[in-house]
Amino acid sequence: MYHCFSDAEALQIYYDPAQVSYKTLIEFFYKMHDPTTKDRQGGDAGTQYRSAIFTHNDEQEDIAKKVTALAQKYWWTKSKIATVIVPAGEWYDAETYHQKYLHNNPNGYECPTQ
Repeated sequence: MYHCFSDAEALQIYYDPAQVSYKTLIEFFYKMHDPTTKDRQGGDAGTQYRSAIFTHNDEQEDIAKKVTALAQKYWWTKSKIATVIVPAGEWYDAETYHQKYLHNNPNGYECPTQ
C-alpha cells in the first residue's frame, strides 16, 4: 500500500495491459467498494479514505471518466458517485503496519464485491 502526495490511502497497481485492460481495472474498482460515500469507506472516515482514481496520463483519465459515467448510469443509480479522478503525484510507502493489512488483519474489515 502507498500513500499519495495528498495523504490518501491508495494502492498503486502495476499491471500488464496484454493480460488485463485499464478499463477492466477501473470497472472492478467500482464493484469492490462503495464510491458514493464522501470521505468514508465503511467505518473509516476522513479525507484519506475518499474514493479516488489517480491517473498517470490523459488516456487513463479519459477511460476513468468514461467508466465512472457508465458506473453512475448502470451500477450506482441511487446515489451520486463521489469518486474523484486526479493526476497521480509522488507516491510514498505507507507505514509498516499498513503493508499487507488484510493479510495481517483478516478480521479487520471486509471489502466485498457486488
